[in-house]
Amino acid sequence: MNHILARTMVFLLLLTVLGSGLAEGKTRRNPVANYLKGAELQCETVEQKANIATALNDALTLPGDTLAARHYKNYQGQEGQWDLPTLLYRHFVPDHAGAVLGDHFYRDVKAREAQQVIRQILQRIQKEK
Repeated sequence: MNHILARTMVFLLLLTVLGSGLAEGKTRRNPVANYLKGAELQCETVEQKANIATALNDALTLPGDTLAARHYKNYQGQEGQWDLPTLLYRHFVPDHAGAVLGDHFYRDVKAREAQQVIRQILQRIQKEK
């Protein structure tokens, strides 16, 4: 009887672990793409929008180590204040709670999935000009 109870508990634990992995399917993908996909862009000025476009273009074109060294204008337009993750956190509101850019941002931002989302955002920004 104990072995049946033990097997049942193992089975239930396995279902719980697998179920939580499925429920977190969106967050298991690239965290940068996950954060930006469907996020709302928030900016107040043309200058802020241009700063965001510059940063996103850099994310598409610069190598990760170069990108990590770059800093962008803050809300007030002061040069060299925000790194790219800070700029994204300050100007994009994700469409789901708990979204983060992840612990390996400069690697993840260069991944194909993230690059595709960034291109889509840049296209939207260009259309709004």
